[in-house]
Amino acid sequence: MRMKLFSASTMDEAMALMRAEMGADAVILSTRDEDGRAEVRAAVERSFAPRLASSRPIGGGVSDFDQGGARERLIEVLAWHGAPRGFVDVVANTGVRLAGSASDAQHALSAGLEGVLHFAPVQTQLEKSLLIVGPPGGGKTSVVAKLTSRAMHDEIDLEPIAADFDHSGDAARLAAFTKRADLRRTRTPKDLTTLLDACDRLEKRIVVDGPGFNPVDPEDMDRLKDLVMMLNVEPVLALSAEGHPEDLQDTARAFANIGVKRAIITKLDAIRRRGGVISALSSARLSLAQLGMTPFIGGGLVPASPVRLARLLLETAPESVTGAAPLKGAA
Repeated sequence: MRMKLFSASTMDEAMALMRAEMGADAVILSTRDEDGRAEVRAAVERSFAPRLASSRPIGGGVSDFDQGGARERLIEVLAWHGAPRGFVDVVANTGVRLAGSASDAQHALSAGLEGVLHFAPVQTQLEKSLLIVGPPGGGKTSVVAKLTSRAMHDEIDLEPIAADFDHSGDAARLAAFTKRADLRRTRTPKDLTTLLDACDRLEKRIVVDGPGFNPVDPEDMDRLKDLVMMLNVEPVLALSAEGHPEDLQDTARAFANIGVKRAIITKLDAIRRRGGVISALSSARLSLAQLGMTPFIGGGLVPASPVRLARLLLETAPESVTGAAPLKGAA
């Protein structure tokens, strides 16, 4: 299986590049067309003839029986995790088509997830300062603390800033999490703009703990949109894995609509069923950056990848669903 992302200024150009390189047999996994940039992720299957101990063919020679077995396993795992049926079917069908092996659920699930999600971890060397956004209680403050802790470990100067517009007390929490008694806080959007302009002149990057915004309140989201437009930052969503799948989907879409491109999933350690939050990001076309697997600041955030996410889903599903003992060390 060969997979590639094609990018161009228009969707027609991206599709033309894909067809020219991969031919008519290419399978389109996902498309993205926004902000004057179009992307097409596609894959082409290749036949090969290795055999398992059971002598069942895999890859291009997989039988209908094998495909059905792999597909049903993926459906059972994703359904147990509470993912919506439409998302379950797309991931299972894509995974079986690309991986083809009924004996390797992790391989098939990884391929299926890569077909519906884009992965873009936040690096410690930032091109732009970050504004961490999200609803109240979504884990924004701990995300800021973990990002700055990782930067400190990498000997990179990344200062945390509290946007304490609503005097919610998050500034005190951030100071405690980061162990910075001299933590800088801004009281108004104008103060934050002034601080960011000064940092940009010095080519210094900061990460801002933004105030909470209610995704079901249109006026609140309009205020956030205005704030993002004022600032030279990248807004990144901190999205808790807790909640009903449809509520998570609505939240993810609300923040995507105001310009958010990437999300960090928080509180994965507090739940077992993780399909809702993953399908929400796919629905909103948000790139998955990091996974929050621990409440401890020193534990940091794990860079997201298809393989890591597949292992995470398989390790928490019961043995009766996966058909094998849970995997360890998913993070």
